[in-house]
Amino acid sequence: MGYSDVQLRAALASHSIFRVRQGWYSVPDAPEAAIRAVRVGGRLTGIAALESYGLRVPRRELTDLAVPANACRLRDQRDRTRRLAGDGVRIHWTEQRGVRRGSVWRVPLDDALLVVLCGESRDIAVACASAVMRYRGWSTARLERVFRRAHSAARSWLGLVSDQDDSHGETLVRLWYRDAGVWCESQPRIGNGRRLDFRVGPNTYVEVDGAQHDPSWTGEGGSTHHTDIVTDVYVASQGGRVLRFDYAMLYGAWEQCLAATRRAVADDIELEARRERDPVVPRRARSGRAA
Repeated sequence: MGYSDVQLRAALASHSIFRVRQGWYSVPDAPEAAIRAVRVGGRLTGIAALESYGLRVPRRELTDLAVPANACRLRDQRDRTRRLAGDGVRIHWTEQRGVRRGSVWRVPLDDALLVVLCGESRDIAVACASAVMRYRGWSTARLERVFRRAHSAARSWLGLVSDQDDSHGETLVRLWYRDAGVWCESQPRIGNGRRLDFRVGPNTYVEVDGAQHDPSWTGEGGSTHHTDIVTDVYVASQGGRVLRFDYAMLYGAWEQCLAATRRAVADDIELEARRERDPVVPRRARSGRAA
């Protein structure tokens, strides 16, 4: 970038930059994931890269890094003086030396998604592809081009991708309902103008609650707890019901969530049939007002 050795040494001395690895420098406020990727000697790929683009994707314990096929002297992601021992990273020997598609610390979205399709489960891969469609505005044609580069099993998942999923939790619930034979409609609009995550029965809805639904949430956008209560009350006033599942239940008690859904839908269908057979007529009180 045109900086001389004298300028680099001065910047190092003033702590305005620091050495990431031999020949590489960074400003202190660079993304932590980017610093670790460059320190190892590669670029973020897979889910780690998708997350760096701001997508709502599942967290993984391992950080995927793409390195050139002939790379050597890979370093530990937290200590540039130590050789890489594989702790916390998963190396993909897929890069070509000298290729600079994307940035110096992460691969382009297309390449990152391809790594997910080839290395993750169906549920995780579909969730990531749905996030790209939803939040990056990908066309179907662009998504198809990435899927065509994946293995045959992954190519069969293309029809499961949806740009209606607001979160990876919604994708998982949608797929798991499908596997269980439970019908669901994504993003139904209710009478007060709001949308819910799913409708699973005539008057039964499902919401997948992330951290922002907690009353103590102080992050971006503020807590939606009060709005959720208002919505639930409105649905109840219309003779409906909202089931709410958080991520702890999805990952730790899905069978209970599924059983609750089936019971709620069965009750909903039975009640709807009774209403059709015997419509409720409000009784008249002595004062003449409906009771």
